[in-house]
Amino acid sequence: MRAATTRVSSKGQVVIPEDVRKAAGVHEGENLLVVAIGDTIVMKKLSAVTFEEVTKPIWRTVRAMGLSGEELDELIEEAKTQARSGH
Repeated sequence: MRAATTRVSSKGQVVIPEDVRKAAGVHEGENLLVVAIGDTIVMKKLSAVTFEEVTKPIWRTVRAMGLSGEELDELIEEAKTQARSGH
């Protein structure tokens, strides 16, 4: 596991530190799923797997945090909408 700190730019952009990108195998142009859970932000590299397969581990984590199914559904629908719009 790799960890590092970074800053948010005035445009809301975040640089993923090189050692973290390398550890996760993230390359330029790849899509990432970004989920906010309270003050925690989780990024997941997207691949050819389905959205549901990508979100399974996230579901387990947020359930362990005590979030309701309705809250989870809202987060997932928001992420799907943003993914479709390219944001």
